[in-house]
Amino acid sequence: MNWSALWQRKSLETLLAEMHGDNRLHRVLGPVSLTSLGVGAIIGAGIFAMTGRVAAEDAGPAVMLSFVVAGVACALAALCYSEFAAMVPVAGSAYTYTYATLGELLAWIIGWDLILEYAMACAVVSAHWTHYLDEFLYIVSGWHIPKVLTSDPFTPIVMADQVIQPWFNLPAMLIIAAVTVVLVIGIRESAMTNTLLVIVKVAVVLFVIVMGLGYINSSHWTGIPVEQRKVSNLGDYLQQNPSIASQAKPGSITPFATGKDFLAANPEIAQKLSEVEHARLSALNNDVKKWGLLGVLGVKQWLQPFDDFARCPFIPYGLSGMMMGAALVFFAYIGFDSISTHSEEAVNPQRDIPIGILTSLGVCTVLYLLVAAVITGMEPYPQIDTGAPIAAAFRKQADATSSPLLRASAGLIATGALAGMTSVLLVTFLSQARIFLAMARDGLLPRNIFGVVHPRFKTPHRSTILTGCVIAVSGGLLPIRLLEEMVSIGTLMAFALVCLSVVILRITRPELSRPFRCPAVYVVAPLGALVNVAMMLFLPIDTWLRLVIWLGIGIAMYLMFGVHHGTLRHPAPPLPESAITPEA
Repeated sequence: MNWSALWQRKSLETLLAEMHGDNRLHRVLGPVSLTSLGVGAIIGAGIFAMTGRVAAEDAGPAVMLSFVVAGVACALAALCYSEFAAMVPVAGSAYTYTYATLGELLAWIIGWDLILEYAMACAVVSAHWTHYLDEFLYIVSGWHIPKVLTSDPFTPIVMADQVIQPWFNLPAMLIIAAVTVVLVIGIRESAMTNTLLVIVKVAVVLFVIVMGLGYINSSHWTGIPVEQRKVSNLGDYLQQNPSIASQAKPGSITPFATGKDFLAANPEIAQKLSEVEHARLSALNNDVKKWGLLGVLGVKQWLQPFDDFARCPFIPYGLSGMMMGAALVFFAYIGFDSISTHSEEAVNPQRDIPIGILTSLGVCTVLYLLVAAVITGMEPYPQIDTGAPIAAAFRKQADATSSPLLRASAGLIATGALAGMTSVLLVTFLSQARIFLAMARDGLLPRNIFGVVHPRFKTPHRSTILTGCVIAVSGGLLPIRLLEEMVSIGTLMAFALVCLSVVILRITRPELSRPFRCPAVYVVAPLGALVNVAMMLFLPIDTWLRLVIWLGIGIAMYLMFGVHHGTLRHPAPPLPESAITPEA
């Protein structure tokens, strides 16, 4: 094997020439449609579900600061994405940009990494979709979906007096099946459906902000003692339960011990605990986990004083909690880069793509901050419902005040959340299929599966159906928290590489036409890469290990298939007529 070929780059001239070839996608999207796609991808599970979950378990009211940090990182990356997308308006997003600057191997790694960003993000959103469907049904009819059908089998549901072992998340699987059918029909119909859903959910978000302002209690931001924060690790739990800590065997309490480790090392204590308390203790992480990779690298001892100094009622989980919260809510922003995957379908990509990216990101950042302020102001953060927090907050207010208006508002919010997350599924799923299409055109994936565009619908129907099956299984069977962390680390990695790529291309190809130029690129791009990597460091070590395993599998697949079929070294023959017939 010629190892130097792994770093071979695809010239921008080749990319631009491909725009005019056969088997192209329709150019039907203008700036309004692209902005709508961006907003549709951004506003969803992040604002309706993760805001409350991160506030309750990771950051407290400082989730607002978490959104600021994540928003800054996204803004820096968005400027780099805009320059690339305007210069190379073809499908592929970060994969295509990396191919043009860093070579085929790293392009494959990014393309494989983007599966975490798009496909697994769909699985996460579908799982959260279930919680809002359940809340909606309870508000309008008083009926709950059976708990055994609302979560994955690896995450026991701990109730006040019992522990329920779920089978699988059935609604998540059903909504993915429905979205798959819609996306096979075509981009124009999908865009129209998405625009309608975006209008509904933006109206609901604005309603939440306006309605919720009247129920904000500022003492919920600054008046809740730090000691009332939720226990998230074994160290905090034992500190709050000294009687249990005093019974522990010597050596069983370490910075790396989880709740399960503690119970395994202390069977006498485990036998005395109730089933509910046993389940709660088992779910606790280790004390290092909140510091992510930094804790494992030994940097924690140097940063702990900053953590303690920052800890206050507004930042109850300290600096580490706020930064881990930023890394998690970063998931809520990933939609803006999906616009760049639709460059090939933009009517005027040099103008419309930057407008769509920057406008959607700006609008959604403001809405996120306002909703975070409302949800943490309406009720104490330890009491926030982590499944359907916004609708549940209004329902609780309705129960407390016997207000029919508030109960109707809760139902409206649940409806808007369902619409919002459905539109996220449409756009994010759509983007994943475009990534596969770009990789298949380059010979890195089988063209007869991922590179076929339906002659009637002009959509990559085979890859859409295959991806839908994978997402449905993931959303129905895998833990949400694990998927969220994988999506975040995969996206942060992709954003960092895009920031570096735009600088490399400025140096190596300064003569290229750039309809949109990233301002102060030698400051903005390196800073964007730095901020994104910094947030990655706060993610748990097991998330890093899963990323390494995932990338290892991807590299193995590339060496077995992609390296032998890449079109830069082995030009692919045209697809046979039978490969694109409606019956195929």
